Amino acid sequence: MRNKLTICLLSLLILLGLAHSVMPSTAHACSCAGPVSMEEQLSRKTAIFTGKLISLSRPNQGMIMSSAEPVSAQFEVMNVWKGELGAEATVYTATSSESCGYEGFEVDEEYIVFAYGPYDQLKTGLCEGTKQLDTAQEELVALGAGYKPVADASPEKNASETPIVHKDRGTSSIWSVTLVIIAAMLAVTLLVVLYKRRKN
Repeated sequence: MRNKLTICLLSLLILLGLAHSVMPSTAHACSCAGPVSMEEQLSRKTAIFTGKLISLSRPNQGMIMSSAEPVSAQFEVMNVWKGELGAEATVYTATSSESCGYEGFEVDEEYIVFAYGPYDQLKTGLCEGTKQLDTAQEELVALGAGYKPVADASPEKNASETPIVHKDRGTSSIWSVTLVIIAAMLAVTLLVVLYKRRKN
């Protein structure tokens, strides 16, 4: 009987371990360097602009996914300090801050965006300086006057995507919690059955 109880407890621990492994991690592995001057930003970045976020496309969330999966953010460009941008620009970032992704994007909000890479694959992240526009007064003063987006910017430099409806980020978390509850219920049922058999 003790052997059965030991097996049951080991099964419970394994089930809880598996359930925990598919739950979202809260660790923050990304580490940013110290502050970067605006001169360095202008030198290093491909594009610096302000824009209103008009669509946000997140990867399909399964039970297991990488924190580096790309999120696609499409902006209506308002003002530019560096780069040849059209009326709209698409910028990519990692899904999670664990992989230095910028998690603060919300549709219909305005941002100052610091992006690097080729024009058809502009990228930003937690350490690049991108932030909500209403918290970027210091950056705006340092940048000075910008210019309007180019009306006839080439498609190669401004690869845009069909707007995609913002997806629910909570689906994966709900599924993970459900797995934990099911595993716990199964373990409790096994313990009750073994206890009753032991008494009989």
